[in-house]
Amino acid sequence: MTTTKKKLADTTESKAKATQANAKNTGKDTVINGTETVENMMKSSMDAAAKGYEQAFSFSQAQAEKAMDTLYKQCESAAELSKENAELAAKSGNSISEGYQKLNSLFMGMAQDAMKKNFAVAEAFLGAKDFNEVTDIQSNFARESFDAMVKNGNELTTLTTKLTTEAVEPVRKQVTEAVEKMTKAAA
Repeated sequence: MTTTKKKLADTTESKAKATQANAKNTGKDTVINGTETVENMMKSSMDAAAKGYEQAFSFSQAQAEKAMDTLYKQCESAAELSKENAELAAKSGNSISEGYQKLNSLFMGMAQDAMKKNFAVAEAFLGAKDFNEVTDIQSNFARESFDAMVKNGNELTTLTTKLTTEAVEPVRKQVTEAVEKMTKAAA
């Protein structure tokens, strides 16, 4: 019986060693499989993060390019507007200058007419034969002076209105166009 016991003990010991070896191999396989799984998860996470970063970078780059294009267009518009404003200021200044020359000419003409009439009245006073003739000359002079004042006032009103319109209209038009351009650019 000792042989049978020995065989049984040998078999049990061999089975235990085999089971232990199997367990060792299974544990080793589990660790290897676990390591591979972690490595695969890390690689997947890194790939996903890289892809997300690339997408975010591409989006940001596209937005930055769009913003730069918009800024560039607005700068061009502002430069064009500045040029137009300078041209407008020159045109408006020329219009005002021409208007003041016309006003000056009108004032000089009024002054010359008034001086001629004053000299004519003075001569008429000197040639008057009696007091009634002096009062008639004075009455005619007052009426003519009043008529001249009304006529000159109308001419001044017409000329200053025309001057103001010519000087302001291009500015009003330019401001309207600028507001429209800025509104479109902002939209």
